[in-house]
Amino acid sequence: MPIAVIATLSGLIAKADADAVATIAELHAQLAAEREGRVQAEAEATHLRLTAHLAERSPNPLVRLGRHGQLQYANASSFLVPELVGLPDTPVRQWMTEAANTAWAVGEAVQQELSVAGHDFLVCVVPVLDEQHTLFYLTDVTTLRAVEAEVQEQQQFYDTVLQYMPAAVSVLDADQRLRYRNPAARENAHRRSPSLGQSFADYCQDVGMPATLAERRKRLFRRAVALQTAVDWDEEWPAYEGHAAVHWLRSYQPVFDPDGGLRVVISYGLDVTLRRQAEAAVLAQQAFTAQVLDLNPNLIYVRKPQAEVVFQNRAMRELRQLVRAQAGTATATAGIQSVERTAFDASDAEVVALGRPLMASDRLTLPSGEVRWYQSMKCPLVQPDGTTQVLCVSTDITALKQAQLAAEAAATARENFLANMSHEIRTPLHGVLGMASLLAKTPLAADQRRFVGTIQHTGQHLLAVVNDVLDMAKITSGQLELEQLAFNLCESMAAATAPLAALAQQKGIEVVGTRLSDSCPLPWVVGDPYRLNQILLNLLSNAIKFTPPGGTIAVGGYLVAETETTSTTEFRVSDTGIGISPDKLEVIFKEFTQAYADTARQFGGTGLGLSISRALVRQMGGTLRVQSEVGKGSLFAFAVTLPRASAAARAAAQVPPAAAPGHRAVRGRRVLLAEDNPVSAEVAQLLLAAHGVTVDVAATGAAALALFDARPYDAVLMDIQMPGMNGLEATARLRAHPDPVRAATPILALTANAFRADAEKYRAAGLNDTLAKPYVEAELLAKLAALLGEPLPGAVVGPGPALVADAPPAPGPLPADVLPYDLALLRETAHGSLDFINRVLVAFHANMPGTLAELRTAQAATDRPVLAALAHRLRPSLRLLGAQALAPHLAVLEDADADSVAAHRAARALIQGLATLLKQLPPSVPA
Repeated sequence: MPIAVIATLSGLIAKADADAVATIAELHAQLAAEREGRVQAEAEATHLRLTAHLAERSPNPLVRLGRHGQLQYANASSFLVPELVGLPDTPVRQWMTEAANTAWAVGEAVQQELSVAGHDFLVCVVPVLDEQHTLFYLTDVTTLRAVEAEVQEQQQFYDTVLQYMPAAVSVLDADQRLRYRNPAARENAHRRSPSLGQSFADYCQDVGMPATLAERRKRLFRRAVALQTAVDWDEEWPAYEGHAAVHWLRSYQPVFDPDGGLRVVISYGLDVTLRRQAEAAVLAQQAFTAQVLDLNPNLIYVRKPQAEVVFQNRAMRELRQLVRAQAGTATATAGIQSVERTAFDASDAEVVALGRPLMASDRLTLPSGEVRWYQSMKCPLVQPDGTTQVLCVSTDITALKQAQLAAEAAATARENFLANMSHEIRTPLHGVLGMASLLAKTPLAADQRRFVGTIQHTGQHLLAVVNDVLDMAKITSGQLELEQLAFNLCESMAAATAPLAALAQQKGIEVVGTRLSDSCPLPWVVGDPYRLNQILLNLLSNAIKFTPPGGTIAVGGYLVAETETTSTTEFRVSDTGIGISPDKLEVIFKEFTQAYADTARQFGGTGLGLSISRALVRQMGGTLRVQSEVGKGSLFAFAVTLPRASAAARAAAQVPPAAAPGHRAVRGRRVLLAEDNPVSAEVAQLLLAAHGVTVDVAATGAAALALFDARPYDAVLMDIQMPGMNGLEATARLRAHPDPVRAATPILALTANAFRADAEKYRAAGLNDTLAKPYVEAELLAKLAALLGEPLPGAVVGPGPALVADAPPAPGPLPADVLPYDLALLRETAHGSLDFINRVLVAFHANMPGTLAELRTAQAATDRPVLAALAHRLRPSLRLLGAQALAPHLAVLEDADADSVAAHRAARALIQGLATLLKQLPPSVPA
């Protein structure tokens, strides 16, 4: 083989070997590079796997959208918010597309907020330019936003509080410079406000306020910081540039860091200028009130129940000092008598218990013995803690009380005088009329009989005058009482007016009448027929007196109203007489007064008839009215409301009276006559002797006792007014006789005192009955026959007081075992109808609570007219129910002249009595 070929081959082989070596090296290099790439790829794959894992497990949504909004990727958290991976046309996807466009437009990431599905997201929108997609990184900031909202709300709350807080709030640094102030601190109406960074010393210098204010604040600031506590003080800014002075209530409150360093000092300031002005006004008002109270002469004080006085004016203070000085005690209470102190405590306790004012009359006896009287108005005073004290205003009425006692003494003296005058007039008049009556029984010539008739007529006229004067005295003293009898009103009035009608006809006056029976089919009523007749007779007598012959008088009775229990009747008397001028219409009703000065001289009379008539009508609950014209005549009219009489009462009243007792009723009896007037004794002795009665006469009480001890008597006729031992004392001695049969001897009082109260007093003293002088023979025989035989209707004969059925019981509390009602009259009125009785009881229970409320209201308001009207309205019902214990209280309330204390007590007693009656009265009665 040629060398060249070999060389070529060798060269080729060498080249091939070199190429092979190079290829191997290159392969090794490629292999190494591939290995390094694979490692790097594996690392990247691992990184990608880790990165993808992190994205998938991220709690925050991660979404990638293509350039045109198509969804390319969403991690698992994204699917928890379906709106993020929903269809492209949903609102959220549309919002994401717009956000991507915004990021692509600016070429960089942008942040926006998105609220979806109840969550708030902070969205970072990242455009990936080279890969033409957009990444959305969503961070859930819902909790963060809620916290921010809460913080903001809290901040707004505190800002609002500070904004509207009326107090000035400032924040000071350690150098006492202003760092913050609320609107109240900025809006200072009094002065220019301090500036931020300014100290109070700088502010005082700027506005010209005293430097002492700043110095004081510095001291207080240092004290608050040193003590680490709040410091309060009052501060007054003086008047400045036309502004008034300002009063502040201020405070420093230091605030420290946890390490103890001073952070800030909060300054509070409250403008109390108006409060200080109000306090000054209150103090001035209190001083004025105290001055007024001290200048008031009345005792004004506040007292705790059962305790000492907690407030008093000067008058009360001086009185207490006087009591202490006179008694030599440490307290005024110790110097007051225990009885009076108990009375004060009782009235105070009543005010607290009832919770309403009370009028009381208090007596105070000073240690010196001086007695003072006070009219006290006591009112409950409720304190803020709920306890009740008593406010009392007491007026010294000692002078009035002394005048009252003097007036009562004068009234007593007047009553005694009238009683004595009645005795002194009636006793001889009794002798005159008695002797004239005895003389008329003897044979007399015509002239003698005429003389006796004149004596009797004149004596009766004088007796009528005396009766009028006594009636007026009874009326003015409040002692006139009305009987309560069943009678036929029509017949009674007709019978009473018949004699005067005949007298008018004798004078040539025509009398016409309208009988009550024409309008009232059942005129039976309960009342006082004598007093009603007295009124009508007075009016008719005046008509006859002032009507000339040829005139006319009209008398009429008319039923104007009625209920099941009452009848209201009006009576009218008119005439065609001389008439009365308008200016005299009130004068004629005054006692001892007539229309004209010469009336008594021309027509006679005492001037008492109309006064008595008006008083009687008023006491019966009516009104007497008059119409008159001079020269044309007068009309007098009055109306009264009376209870209708029950069937039983009518039947009893219609029983024919027993025949007048003759000599057989009293014949053969022996009586003891105690009479100091010899004429009266002789008259009685002659009258009784004519009927076979033996009469032993004693001129004194002692002589009467001696005769009574010597022998028994069938009856005793006892004169009341006798020298030495009077009739009441003698009666008490007779009733004390050791023999009970002799002690029960009937005793008839013979008296010239015509007061009914005297008759009741006599009954209470043990007298069985009373006969007023002058009396006629028939009256004496009737009274004596009743005592010796059957008892008088409604009276209990025997020792002790006679009990009259119709007499009202004495006022006062009933015993515990006595019912406050008696249905006897109701049963009589019902004629046995149980339905009627129960209707009355049901009506009472239905209406009484309302009436009680009216009474309590009127009592609290001290409304006397309303109390009187209510008492008048209650009277018929209470009488029908037999609640007679309440009658005295009704009488006090209906009396317009009763003093206020008595009326208040009567109202209180009536309310208590009605409440008891309402509680105990049955709502119905069984068959």
